[in-house]
Amino acid sequence: MEQARDFWAMADRSLLDRWPKGADGQPEKAEKLTWQPELGGMADILLSMLEGCGIPAFKVGTQGKVVLGFAGLGVEIYVPASRLEEATALLEAPEDTAN
Repeated sequence: MEQARDFWAMADRSLLDRWPKGADGQPEKAEKLTWQPELGGMADILLSMLEGCGIPAFKVGTQGKVVLGFAGLGVEIYVPASRLEEATALLEAPEDTAN
């Protein structure tokens, strides 16, 4: 699959500043972390969680957005390749159910 194009950086100008750069100064390759339903704000919650842990992330996917107001087929969440393992571990961590 072709890497997501640079259009994602236009949605959040500061994302490009936070995104890791390679030795050549170019943004590091984005890797797909997961697919997430957009209904109920779950994709945005995941993005906020990742950003809160210092992992820049963005979502791609708009099918159905014009008709439904959200991406009816869900969105893909991308993170820097160097942070993919850490982001995956966060997703797989058990929920804290202590009250």
